[in-house]
Amino acid sequence: MLSSPLNRRAALGTLSLSAVLALAPRLAAAQSPVVDAAAGQPFSVEGLRDKARALAAAPYAKPPAPPTITGLSYDDYFRIRFRPEADLWKDRQPPFRAEFFPPAWLYPRPLPIHEVADGLARPIAFDPAMFEIPGEHADVAKAWTGFSGFRLLWPLNEADKLDEIAVFQGASYFRALGRGQRYGLSARGLAIGAGEPNEEFPDFVAFWLERPPGGGPAADGDAVVVHALMDSPSCAGAYSFTIRPGDNVTFDVAASVFPRAAMTKTGVAAMSSMFLFNVADPSPVPDYRTAVHDSDGLAIWTGKGEHVWRPLQNPKAHRLSRFPDENPKGFGLVQRARALEDFGDLQARYDLRPSLWVEPLDAWGEGAVHLAELATTKETDDNIAVFWRPKAPWTAGSQVDLRYRLHWGQERFASPDARVFRTRTGADAQAGLRLFTVDLQGGALAEGLDGVAMDLQAAGGEIAWRDLSPYPDEAAARVAFGVRPQATDIDLSLRLTRGGQVISETWRYLWTA
Repeated sequence: MLSSPLNRRAALGTLSLSAVLALAPRLAAAQSPVVDAAAGQPFSVEGLRDKARALAAAPYAKPPAPPTITGLSYDDYFRIRFRPEADLWKDRQPPFRAEFFPPAWLYPRPLPIHEVADGLARPIAFDPAMFEIPGEHADVAKAWTGFSGFRLLWPLNEADKLDEIAVFQGASYFRALGRGQRYGLSARGLAIGAGEPNEEFPDFVAFWLERPPGGGPAADGDAVVVHALMDSPSCAGAYSFTIRPGDNVTFDVAASVFPRAAMTKTGVAAMSSMFLFNVADPSPVPDYRTAVHDSDGLAIWTGKGEHVWRPLQNPKAHRLSRFPDENPKGFGLVQRARALEDFGDLQARYDLRPSLWVEPLDAWGEGAVHLAELATTKETDDNIAVFWRPKAPWTAGSQVDLRYRLHWGQERFASPDARVFRTRTGADAQAGLRLFTVDLQGGALAEGLDGVAMDLQAAGGEIAWRDLSPYPDEAAARVAFGVRPQATDIDLSLRLTRGGQVISETWRYLWTA
């Protein structure tokens, strides 16, 4: 049995906090945070790897319990604002700024954060005066001793206004978004046993922010570099993120992981999202909206070039699915529903949530993309997890180097062939059938349906009937079919062909009784 869905929105806290902080007024120029120049130490990526290697060579030491900070509710915490006059790099014109989060509510553990400039790392001094705290809770700051995380700002949407582009806070979680979007899904440095009992959550235990060059107008392609030291009972690691904002925000990730013990349940390039319901999976609770989800499908571009689309579901019981592959070209959680009326929610604006695509920059060998779907009745639960798990275990004492690129924003690397844009399900109780419609659009469907055939498979069921019809949109078609269940699970797959050539992505769906 899998673990219950974690309230990762509460554990991360960055969505609401970021939205509140974005409303903070941009105040007049003032001093940046104090950086302890006397405490500068040489910094390099190789030196960070050495720290991680040494950490992994020693027994895991659980961090001391942080001080208990009471007196703040959820709403109280999100009323605390970082003072913009204390922004890091505000004296450099433009492009980037950094702001910090207080150690309170779900984030009581302070983390050392450094600035790196001219090859030297200097700790950023903590000062409670950097925060604007509601008067009735001003005394809570007396217990604060450091920052719990940070966010990066850049003029993403308007040339004269700074917008949040990324947040690092909580375990090894981070998130970003593209131009014109709102926060949704998140990523993490490493997942261990994700979606299973006793899941392990590695922590980023220290950060180093490289000072970006100043001068000149902000432009797509600007970059800021963040380094992190990771630790957990199973491993330690050194991570470097080169972050480039634009229409899509990209993270080039370079990591070296040092296992303390054999690791068989590693999750590389892991991401978490939320799927509550849509037209194919009715709401588990009464709801006025058409759909509620941050992502609606898992997309995979396999090593052999096949494009796979798996619609997400909110199952009645937790489940794990795996998609074996070798040297995948990419995978990610995608939000294809992009119209406001797909959701009917004027506040959450799920139509503006980013997709996240993983592009391996090395050959990853054999393994599988894993999808965990956890049952939930709350849209505050991130009940979806996706990651790559290598086939070969990571051995104790080894060094595992990883390189990949994360694309946050609109869907990337989609199939050039016909793509699925909607799945619907139903039942014919009298005939004992499950009913499905799959709508596809684009690619060779622009040429009509002459000669188009359906490659439809149903492992665990018998296909009773099938139909292919033009859909009343340009270059679109609907496949409808009925399946008689012969098992509690039916693994369905569909693709369109013409003249023996595949002309669509592969639709995959798991129906569970």
